[in-house]
Order: sequence, then structure tokens, then C-alpha cells
Amino acid sequence: MADKIPMNISPVGVASYPHLNKPDTRFDDDGIYQVNMLYTKKEVKPIQEIVEPLMDGGFHNPIKPEVDEDDKPTGRYNVRFKMKAIMKIKGKRITQRPILTDTAGNRVISNIGGGSKLRIAYQAVPFDQGKGGVTLRMRAVRVVELVEYTPGVQWGVEDEGFEEEKSSDSAGDEFEIVLNNNNSDEDEDF
Repeated sequence: MADKIPMNISPVGVASYPHLNKPDTRFDDDGIYQVNMLYTKKEVKPIQEIVEPLMDGGFHNPIKPEVDEDDKPTGRYNVRFKMKAIMKIKGKRITQRPILTDTAGNRVISNIGGGSKLRIAYQAVPFDQGKGGVTLRMRAVRVVELVEYTPGVQWGVEDEGFEEEKSSDSAGDEFEIVLNNNNSDEDEDF
């Protein structure tokens, strides 16, 4: 029987691009719940102490230095936690989602947005596929300080405060389509 993977609790960090209420389906049709957490060097140290011995020469490390737009390190670290929305166990598809609670233990149903302060319950799991590494399997999320996600402007949706502007200079906005209805088999090159 395999050893049980221990559960760990992260320090409080700042969420970046969280997909905690609804799974992200961009690269996986089944969906993945995930969040990138930002930590200082001191805050990330307990996570590094768990991940580094499991890396065993692997390539995929869930802890990466944060860089600015000029690719210069900011001094903070980006740590990715994730959970598959659907697992396949013994041929059965099982749906799962992270448990989202506030500091009092009450369920959180609000959309958790970037900038929220969170603690993550996770398991550090080594893997061999694709050059190997470690993944941080998220199990539960404690919301310490909520920043609720609100969608931005949705182009093409009415009542967003924008009005169509008509300009007198419409050059280049018009074109003409000419159809040749004289279809002759002799004129075709294919």
C-alpha cells in the first residue's frame, strides 16, 4: 500500500488569476480549478521546504520567481495550486471541487477574485511524466480577505456605457463584392 500523501497548509498569500468557483476549461475540457498565489521570499520558504526534496531532479516546479514586464525579478514568488474538476478512478468519472470557506468556517459562494488573501490546504505530489516535477494539489481554500470578482466590459453587450460613434470619414469602411455569374467550365483552371 502506498504511503498517504500529507496535507499541508500554505501561508496567507495574494491570489492571482483564481479559478476557484468555476473550473478553467481553456486547455482541459474537463476543467481545472487553479490559483496562482503570490508570496514574499520569507512566506514561500515553508512551501519550498516541502517541494524541493520531492523534485528529485524534475523539471516542473510549481514555485517560480515573479518577474515584471522587463523580465526582472520582483522579489515575490508565484506558486500554482490546482485540482482537476473530474478525476478518473477505476474507470469512473468523479466530479470534485475545492472547499471554499471564510475564516469562521462558513462556505464561500462569492466569486473569488484576484487580490483576495487566501490560505490553501494542499498535497505536494511528485510525478515522472514529461520531465517530472511536483504538483500542488489543492483540496480546500480559506478566504482570509475577499476581493470579489466582477466581470469587466463585455464588448457587444448593450448598456455598457458605450455608444456607437459615426464618423463623417468612412473611407475604407465600404467595399463592393462583384460576382461573376458567367460560369464557364472552359475558363476554370482547376
